[in-house]
Amino acid sequence: MLKKMIPLFVFGLGILGAFGTMSMQSADELAPKTGWATNHLGQPCALQVECSTTGGTMCRVSYPAGQIAYDKVGNTCINALFRP
Repeated sequence: MLKKMIPLFVFGLGILGAFGTMSMQSADELAPKTGWATNHLGQPCALQVECSTTGGTMCRVSYPAGQIAYDKVGNTCINALFRP
């Protein structure tokens, strides 16, 4: 009886692991990301904006035509971000 239950237990554990992994990925994608934009004096990476790493509309300081916000890596702003 025990020999028949072990494969079922392992199978169930695998399914739970797969669902757990998927839910962690989804939560990470939805997490807010700080975006950085050029300020009115022309200084790059000077304004903070709440953005997201996924979406369809660019993240901006103001809408519809404000400065586009970028991901900051070191002191450089690269990779445009999206509206949360």
